[in-house]
Amino acid sequence: MTRRGVTGPRAWWLAPFVLAWLQGGLSAQSRVNNFVITAGVTGEAWWGDFSAITVPQFDSTRNAIAAVGEWSASGEFNLLNGSGRRLHAILDGGIRQSAAAGFRLRNYAPREQSGRLSMIYSEELGAGRLRTIATARSRRVFDHPPLPLYKTPGYDIYGVRGEYAKTVRTMTYDFNVAGEQADYKPPPGLGHLDHLDRNSVVVEARGARRFYLDDDRNFYWALRLSGAYGRHSYPRQGGEVQRVDNAMRLGATFDLKMDRLDLTVTMAGTRSRSTSPRVEYNHGRVHIEAIWYWEDTDFSLTGTLARKRYTEPTQYALVAGEEADNASVLYAEIGRMLSSRTYGGFQLGWRDVETNFTGAFYRRFGGGFFLRVKPLG
Repeated sequence: MTRRGVTGPRAWWLAPFVLAWLQGGLSAQSRVNNFVITAGVTGEAWWGDFSAITVPQFDSTRNAIAAVGEWSASGEFNLLNGSGRRLHAILDGGIRQSAAAGFRLRNYAPREQSGRLSMIYSEELGAGRLRTIATARSRRVFDHPPLPLYKTPGYDIYGVRGEYAKTVRTMTYDFNVAGEQADYKPPPGLGHLDHLDRNSVVVEARGARRFYLDDDRNFYWALRLSGAYGRHSYPRQGGEVQRVDNAMRLGATFDLKMDRLDLTVTMAGTRSRSTSPRVEYNHGRVHIEAIWYWEDTDFSLTGTLARKRYTEPTQYALVAGEEADNASVLYAEIGRMLSSRTYGGFQLGWRDVETNFTGAFYRRFGGGFFLRVKPLG
């Protein structure tokens, strides 16, 4: 496989997990859990002018539509489970094929291929639990469409994270350190997007407390506070001084679990300062996830509101890997168990992203039907 493949030189991140597996013994039986196949069809409408974000092509337009078919599969593989130790792998991948119309010169048929492999090793240590997670993600986009049908460029991303969590009375504390390397793959004609390549190190500490609402401890509400520091360097940006961002983030999460409702509300604020003052910003984000249950039917709602303000006037554009300038996202889904192994549902989604310095924006509205099948177990 090529040097960018999972089994190439960069596959060093697999070594700790292979060694842990061998050390723990090979007697544990491997098996597959949570194997799910998903297929769906969607209709989308796009409009806007996102020229401040990505270079428009000659046949760009302000309005476009697309019919989309998608297929994905995911599964969890238990490699070691016993004596307080566990090693498992999560593998998922999918294809998203679109047929787009509304452009000046021709219609496009963008195809998106993505995959992810995560290796997770955990063990009990000092009345707590230690986890090490290594992840490789890849994405490719073929027949990349012009504006406003915005597609995040392809990438190869590799990351390693170590976590330690411990519960003391009613409080749970956890600390994690993560490193990530992102290598973006710009489409032809948009080579400047190669400047998005980024190396990151993030240190985070969190504390949570759960309050039970019944004697059986099935229902509860919980509050989680977190603080993080991140260092992000861009090896392809900057002249004499390479661009390095230092970001501080504070966040709070509220969880509620009741008989027919699961609710999560997350609020976070980020202060980012850089060796390149033109990209310094303050960012706020509110994210809500809610699921209501009725027998075999459930309804879920997901919403995000993000706002970003630069510390000084700038013409710098939003890029992949950074927070959106001003974003409003809303997704709704209603689904039902059609059989013991089949789940079907309908989705509606709205996304509005814009810059706060030029007014460039794109909007997407879509809806469709999907099926999830668990062929095993």
